Amino acid sequence: MTTLQSEDCQTNDLNDSFPMAVESLRFPLDNSMRIVFTGYYNGFNVEVRSVEEIALLYHMGCFGKGTTSRSEPKADQSDITPRIIRKRQFLKRNYWFKKFGSSDKLANAESDDFMKDVDSLTAKIIGDCEKKNQKDVIDLVSSEEDDEEDKHSNHSTERFQNHDKEDLVVIVPNSESEGENYFENMRPKCCLNKVKIQEKLMLTPEEAFFLLYGMGCLQIVSLDNVLLNIEKCWDLFTAVDRRFLSKYVVYHYYRSKGYVVKPGIKFGGDYLLYKEGPAAYHADYVVIIRSENKDENWIQTLGLVRVANTTVKEVIAVEVVKPNKTEVELPKDLKLYSVRELLLSRNLPITINEDD
Repeated sequence: MTTLQSEDCQTNDLNDSFPMAVESLRFPLDNSMRIVFTGYYNGFNVEVRSVEEIALLYHMGCFGKGTTSRSEPKADQSDITPRIIRKRQFLKRNYWFKKFGSSDKLANAESDDFMKDVDSLTAKIIGDCEKKNQKDVIDLVSSEEDDEEDKHSNHSTERFQNHDKEDLVVIVPNSESEGENYFENMRPKCCLNKVKIQEKLMLTPEEAFFLLYGMGCLQIVSLDNVLLNIEKCWDLFTAVDRRFLSKYVVYHYYRSKGYVVKPGIKFGGDYLLYKEGPAAYHADYVVIIRSENKDENWIQTLGLVRVANTTVKEVIAVEVVKPNKTEVELPKDLKLYSVRELLLSRNLPITINEDD
């Protein structure tokens, strides 16, 4: 085992102080042109609910993770392929719809009749506009013969449009019934999902505070619907996670270098570093944060290095260096913290054939 200082994670800029000042990262300077997103703290993470804000945050830095997807939020995906769910999931959602969906029907009973008239009038106008190429004059009131002629086509088109607005899902048998003949006797069914689960973007506390403190493009609302400032968010996040200080210092450090930082619990580390994002390529580094008050477990570290090598990754051990200042006021004095990093590599001995 050797420890080398990472060359890929260094900078030669002498003015590159950590963390960057808030004013140096907030752009554009005109407040009227700046986009400010809204996040809601739920006790564990910060969730973004707007579809437009979800798309912008994920494409402009790969921030967050979708609540109903593995990585990229499905609300941002352009693929309209129906989702595949198990039979038990579909039955459970129907149970929710019968138990909680009846009140919505009663509340919207009067508006349904009005919307039916609007939909029929809209379909009639669209149908008349499609005849514009065949007729010089568009009839505002078409004849009964035209209505009978286009009845089936308009009905099928309307059904297709209604199904397109709905959430179509493909029902497959439960996973417990998987066996040798599982795929032969699958017989999937396409049904309407009556219970729609809204896609949200979940931001970790480190991501949310970086967008609030470092970029100045996020406002966070507490559980009491109160807008939190930087100091209150810092107190809230540090109270929930005692390691938030070191985790945020490391997160801000690598984000300022251009890396996409994601949680590394899957590989036994604190963070994963991507050069171009999870959608482009796999992670390049696994980051573990070393603590001053805790003895190092080298057996666990060696196992982490071995796991990282099997997945074509390298392990970086980082240590947060506290400032020499006796009284530190946080988060104002975050710029006084620094990061010391070590690249852990595994030496493989070369076997030499004695016969050669």
